[in-house]
Amino acid sequence: MAEGRTLILKLGQKITDRIGHKVTVEDAEYWGLAGSITDEMAEVALAMKVRKPMFAKDVARKCKKELKRTEELLQKMSVIGLIEYNWENSSRQKQYILPMFVPGCGEFINMNKEHAEAHPEVAKLFNDMSRLPLEKVTPMVPLGGAGIGMHVIPVEKAIPTEQKSLSIEHLSHWIEKYKGRYAVGACSCRRSRRLQGEGCGHLEDEMCIGVGDMADYLVETNKARYID
Repeated sequence: MAEGRTLILKLGQKITDRIGHKVTVEDAEYWGLAGSITDEMAEVALAMKVRKPMFAKDVARKCKKELKRTEELLQKMSVIGLIEYNWENSSRQKQYILPMFVPGCGEFINMNKEHAEAHPEVAKLFNDMSRLPLEKVTPMVPLGGAGIGMHVIPVEKAIPTEQKSLSIEHLSHWIEKYKGRYAVGACSCRRSRRLQGEGCGHLEDEMCIGVGDMADYLVETNKARYID
């Protein structure tokens, strides 16, 4: 087995949520990233914690790079789809997040059409990382889900037959909440299937909606466009 690039192996191990699995060059966590990012990008990502927002200055300090260079790399990684960002903090400063594979960078990388077309292995990365984390556990999961993923929750009394809905179930709630910050982009699921030769012919572009800071991230990294 080839040794591979050490930093990419470390990053794949960092991001994966496969319990007890040691990532090798044969795994999606490695080859799914190896063609997309440089070792220098991996150094920056390795300085971050998974799903923990960080300001660029803190990332720069951790990875021991100049702030300007760190910001350049973070931007490039965001365009690729490895990194996401938002402004969800009291100071409204831009903060960067290293997401998990799925949900996370698996989708974002596939939403970047130019990159996904040039690196079709990212389609299989998305597919593999949507199922492998639970592959060993699934046979042991009882009916009902046992708290894993979507499942039925037993109730202690009959559910009333009256029809009611919460405000968060109303489209108007989200339209008002994000006040014009909506974007539409490609369906990463359909794109990944097409790139694997399993497309169904359904529409791929302009299918998935992002709102708020996510809308801004998607538009700024050329993965979507604003809508009204």
